Amino acid sequence: MSNGNTSPTPVDASALREELLSLPPEEFVSHHVLDRVPWIFSDRMQYVKWKSYLAVDLDVDPFAIHVVGSSCVGLSLSPSKGLSAFHRGSDIDVAVVSARHFDEAWRWLRNLGPMDSLAVGSLEHDMFKWHRKNLVFEGTIATDRLLSKLPFGAQWRTAFGRARTRNPTIDREIKARIYRDVESLREYQVRSVKSLLAELR
Repeated sequence: MSNGNTSPTPVDASALREELLSLPPEEFVSHHVLDRVPWIFSDRMQYVKWKSYLAVDLDVDPFAIHVVGSSCVGLSLSPSKGLSAFHRGSDIDVAVVSARHFDEAWRWLRNLGPMDSLAVGSLEHDMFKWHRKNLVFEGTIATDRLLSKLPFGAQWRTAFGRARTRNPTIDREIKARIYRDVESLREYQVRSVKSLLAELR
């Protein structure tokens, strides 16, 4: 873990891989993603303080914020990255569980209109198509792809900019996904772990 000023302790990749292969995906997600102090933070106090500042800026409860991805585990659980280590250029992936923000973003997507009324190749067309196919009906919206367009986008961009000035996320890009509820967050993480397992095996 990090003390906020130095690099985090290297992850034991072999031990993590062993647990990944031996634990049911649901249990792995509980222990290593959702119910832990993320690897990049030195301790629970630093993590809670970091979340509390960000929560005020995002206008959500601190409990609704979860740091996920390689900054949480120390290694990437993305199937396309094959347990690659968190590194100097890694982003900070944040999951925000907020039905209110999910619904606001979904209304914006819905109000874009039917797919055939959008200019092919436009940002709106591509974002609507990508979310309809992959995320939104699973209770997930990836704000990194459309944050500037969302009703609360300016506020959230400012919030993430301020979070980049605090340890241990100084100068790191912060990307967020909005989840309608905790079940949607858990299911997304479990699916990712299952896909990674399929690649590893």
